[in-house]
Amino acid sequence: MIDIRDIDEPVAASQPLTRAITRYTMPGDLIVDLGCGDGRTLIEAIRADRLAIGIERNRRLAETAREAVVQATAHGGPGFAAVVVGELADVPKLIGPDSLGKATLVLVDMARVGVLGEHARVDAAEALGRFATVLDVGCALLRPGGHALVSAQSDLLDEIETAVDATSAFDMVEELCAPELGAVHRQVPAAVMRFAAAHA
Repeated sequence: MIDIRDIDEPVAASQPLTRAITRYTMPGDLIVDLGCGDGRTLIEAIRADRLAIGIERNRRLAETAREAVVQATAHGGPGFAAVVVGELADVPKLIGPDSLGKATLVLVDMARVGVLGEHARVDAAEALGRFATVLDVGCALLRPGGHALVSAQSDLLDEIETAVDATSAFDMVEELCAPELGAVHRQVPAAVMRFAAAHA
């Protein structure tokens, strides 16, 4: 179980995915984390007065995230978050039609959405297939002008950019250097890319 007291606000606020919450959203906006793990980004969304939905494939991690959400709310966090267990491709059905097209920010850590296998070994074809699903899901979730923030191993970035260029749903806005994501990716070099939803 994650103890909310273990997540120091100044330290958490320095992380790229956490900074994205305050940089690209406003209080009351909806954030969807497509691999919420133990719920750290959900805690930060609650602290920042955002609405958040965390998707997690692993039931044990999802339960940890739920406990973290309860703690964050009990400690006075003004936002709200929910955790849903399921597979990436099922996200539009899992969160329901009322949330589709409403998210301001979708967070995607490619390691958490099942792209990276054991020992962070990457199968390029599987990674790109999985990323195509991420794009489809992101398109269904985001409101026009919303953003998807994707963190991935540095060696996947070119392939991801090519996949994004092949679709008209997103425009790549910037690539953010994020060496501090190493801890999230089990010491695998990582970077973050931000995409803007191009659909009207």
